[in-house]
Amino acid sequence: MRKLITFILIIVLSVGGYASPKKSFEIKRGVNLSHWLSQRGENTPSIQDGMSATDFSRIARAGFDHVRLPIDEEVLWQENGQKNKEAFSYLHKGIEWALKNDLRVIVDLHIVRSHYFNAGNEGKKNSLWEKPEAQTHFLALWQDLVQELKGYSTSDVAYEIMNEPTAPNHEDWNKLVEKAYQIIRKVEKERVIVIGSNMWQGVDTFQYLKVPQGDEFILLSCHFYEPFLLSHYQAGWTEFGKYQGNVHYPGYLVSKDEFDSLSADDKKLVARWRTTPWNRETLSAFLSKAKRVADEKGLNLYCGEFGIYEKAPIESALKWYADVISVFDSLNIAWAKWDYKGGFGIYTSQNQQKKDLLKVLMSGSGKKVVVGETPVYLDTRKPLELRVKDALNRMTVEEKTRLSYADGRFSTPGCARLGIPGLMYSDGPHGVRAEICWNSWDYAGWTNDSCTAFPALTCLASTWNPSLSKAYGTAIGEEARYRHKNVLLGPGVNIYRTPLNGRNFEYMGEDPFLAARMCVPYIQGVQENGVAACVKHYALNNQEHWRNHIDVQVSDRALYEIYLPAFKAAIEEGKSWTIMGAYNKVRGTHAAHNKLLNNDILKGEWGFDGCVVTDWGAAHDTYEAAMYGLDLELGTFTNGLTSNSSLGYDSYYLGNAYLQMVKEGKVPMEVVNDKAARVLRLIFRTAMNDNGKLGAMSNDSHYETAYQIATEGIVLLKNEATFKGESLLPLSQGKYKRVLVVGDNAIRNLMQGGGSSELKPKMVITPLEALTEKLGKECVKFTQGYVAGRPMFDRADTFSQSVIDSLYTAAVNEAQKADLVIFMGGLNKNFQQDCEGDDRKTFQLPFEQDRLIKGLLKANKKVVVVLTSGNAVDMPWLKEVPSVIQSWYLGSIGGKALADVITGEVTPSGKLPFSYPAKLEDCPAHYYGEISYPGDGIRQEYKEDILVGYRWYDTKKIKPLFPFGYGLSYTQFEYGKPVVSSSQMQSGDVLEIKCTVRNVGKVAGKEVVQLYIGDEKCSVLRPLKELKDFYKVTLQPGEEKEVLFTIDEEDLKFFDDTQHKWVAESGKFKIYIGSSSKDIKGVVEFDYKN
Repeated sequence: MRKLITFILIIVLSVGGYASPKKSFEIKRGVNLSHWLSQRGENTPSIQDGMSATDFSRIARAGFDHVRLPIDEEVLWQENGQKNKEAFSYLHKGIEWALKNDLRVIVDLHIVRSHYFNAGNEGKKNSLWEKPEAQTHFLALWQDLVQELKGYSTSDVAYEIMNEPTAPNHEDWNKLVEKAYQIIRKVEKERVIVIGSNMWQGVDTFQYLKVPQGDEFILLSCHFYEPFLLSHYQAGWTEFGKYQGNVHYPGYLVSKDEFDSLSADDKKLVARWRTTPWNRETLSAFLSKAKRVADEKGLNLYCGEFGIYEKAPIESALKWYADVISVFDSLNIAWAKWDYKGGFGIYTSQNQQKKDLLKVLMSGSGKKVVVGETPVYLDTRKPLELRVKDALNRMTVEEKTRLSYADGRFSTPGCARLGIPGLMYSDGPHGVRAEICWNSWDYAGWTNDSCTAFPALTCLASTWNPSLSKAYGTAIGEEARYRHKNVLLGPGVNIYRTPLNGRNFEYMGEDPFLAARMCVPYIQGVQENGVAACVKHYALNNQEHWRNHIDVQVSDRALYEIYLPAFKAAIEEGKSWTIMGAYNKVRGTHAAHNKLLNNDILKGEWGFDGCVVTDWGAAHDTYEAAMYGLDLELGTFTNGLTSNSSLGYDSYYLGNAYLQMVKEGKVPMEVVNDKAARVLRLIFRTAMNDNGKLGAMSNDSHYETAYQIATEGIVLLKNEATFKGESLLPLSQGKYKRVLVVGDNAIRNLMQGGGSSELKPKMVITPLEALTEKLGKECVKFTQGYVAGRPMFDRADTFSQSVIDSLYTAAVNEAQKADLVIFMGGLNKNFQQDCEGDDRKTFQLPFEQDRLIKGLLKANKKVVVVLTSGNAVDMPWLKEVPSVIQSWYLGSIGGKALADVITGEVTPSGKLPFSYPAKLEDCPAHYYGEISYPGDGIRQEYKEDILVGYRWYDTKKIKPLFPFGYGLSYTQFEYGKPVVSSSQMQSGDVLEIKCTVRNVGKVAGKEVVQLYIGDEKCSVLRPLKELKDFYKVTLQPGEEKEVLFTIDEEDLKFFDDTQHKWVAESGKFKIYIGSSSKDIKGVVEFDYKN
């Protein structure tokens, strides 16, 4: 059974609550009752004999649910304006007979003395459009009708303003509609008013119809008699009255042979009906014209008349009726058949039922249209854009502008008058942050705001596994939904440009392709929960030092090839509903309200329909914020906020100053409407999304997801077989009797600190806890080794040298007694480490860890170094250390994941998402001096241009410490020779590249097969090669699989800043297949011809 279309009226209270729905006006199948109180002729029965209760009973039994009751001025009113009491009494009787049979009634003012829909065909002139007094009289008729009929329930009776208007221009009709509408609404606020388009309510003129906005009690009406040659075949009052030819449906109405045999006059008459074959698709195309207009206005559509005159061939007529009814059903259109009796009737003039016709009419499901219940903006079944448009039409300019700035630390308002809720935001991207006080940065102290801490996004990127990214997004989205958060502020996709950036741990590495492929499924997973992802920080926020004002200068090529692709993918593929503007300037203007970034690229080139939101305090100018694409202002610091006063929010740049500019005409209303529409779109997608999902918090599934990401993200950097041909890792249980764990990161809660990404996890398993559980308390010993201090946002603890020395000495002494030492250090989330607000001040490990590692090596050669960080670090001790693990910030279950990798329960499969430079000066951002990083305090220049990360090391032939895409395993993989499907490519071609990979080791493992492409000769500088695809394959020992890649012309392109477009030049290209950017297993070539 098809679902009925319903529209539920909800009375919106000022506090945003809802009353119970009122009973509505519901119709689906109806019939017209002409020639009773309308269109009376010499042969028409008297009013007393024209209709009876029996007729209404018969109509109901046939399956109809309403009648359209045409009335004429000549019948109900005398020429002096006095009512004809007898006629009005029968009008009431007709309504009462209908209601007793559970039939709704549409009272249609069909013909007035100053207007007859067929006047032109009868040589008459309608004075309604020429004489103001005629319109005054017309409106007086409606004043009478409203007073006469207002006692009937609005769920039983509706009014139709006029049948088939024929105004000389559409605006004349629209103006009269507005006047009649106001007459009715002064008395009856919730009466359904039926309004059709000018020129006989035809579908072709629907586009010109204007009706009052924001009134859910309006029902639009069309009439449908297409094709007219068929519907009025041999109808004496039409031009086809004397037509003697045949007519057919479906197909061409007149065949070629039939047309050739017609008289000259008949040929001229039907020539225009010969050009188009008529069928269901043709009918649907016609009716869709009116349906589109109704949808745009957020209103329902009703076909008040349709039918075929009885002289048309019955077989063709029945097929036409079947197709029309089918189209009505598919387009959700209620209908009324013209007519009850007579030439168009369901009964003949002699009261004979047309059974075949009735059977066809009742064959459809009958789409119930319910008018006057739910406002369109509240109806989640309506298309999103219709809801947005409807809400905008109801809002004042003050309400629209108020949507654009915060009303709390992590909240923005809706429109309480309309019952539109505000939005709640939460920091991410690694977990749902604990509750913050409404008007300060203090934690609220809730007991039920803990979360699952998921691994940092550097770890996610290191998995090179998009399916895990989807699982990550789904899980964190469920937790946000459970905590009633509408917008999750993540993921971060800024490119890793310097290893000193304090927020690199929140991002996805140095390569735009990898970041794009990993962020898209994350966003999709979050948003399938009805929670908006907010991709950040747009754009060129590649350092924390001087982030609030540094002015980034970058070429168009670097912008489009390196720094924007992940954002573009997030918008175009991930369909992210929000994006966060960065703190920094770009070419002189702050990024949060930057014309180039927001208007030209984001909303222009990419077609973004969501919201641009500020980072907290990233707005700096009202006019720029208004005109250059900012939609939501969050976290601007104002004096009002220091006194717990909501008034502080009004002093935001998009607060009162913005409203004042609008009122002064300095900001056009189209800008206001665009911003408001974007915020409404966000609210409807999230806070008013009734997808039925409740979310979940810290369940087994979420912990399992966090664990899988952590295990697949851990990177084994070194594992030399230096001890009798054996490596230290994996560490088998029972092999060592005394394992010493050294380092603060073995016991530290690494979810604390870091700035806005700080979390309050419900559970944390530390590496020491997990290793102790695996190896036993008697085996595992711990000493701290160094002191790191408290996790603080804007300062770091300091310690005396004596404290530092005592911890060092204790660790070295214990190392001499141990069979194996596992050092767990690296960075943490303290100020000027992996933390928001500033960058690292040195490439070295902090807290004298290099000294400690060297001391441990002197005491014991069997040292495993486990580095926790979101950045590369200097490793002056690397040659002496047999085994090194990069473990990232691994989240709630990170300790277990790390212990399982160390002990071999899990084989490491992570690959680096960025290059490790051998020394800081090798890094491209640092190669050109301070103007490139960190800048001169005012501006900085990205002098390395497109040569970021491995692109730099490859092109400049600089050997990194560890290359991009690098990572070892406990097993070994053997690659076959790659094969390309063709050595030639042209525009539009797709090449296939196949390569086999075999696990030749003794344990199962996962390998990331990486595909790079290099342009051998180009008119501009290009890197040696660029990542264009990858695939993570799981292999059992001895197992071999074939990996298939496809590439096309898009993979060959570079951004030509002289033409401002992507281009591929003809020439020779190389495809590199490798396990990292340096470890290339095979190369194939092909020629491309543009």
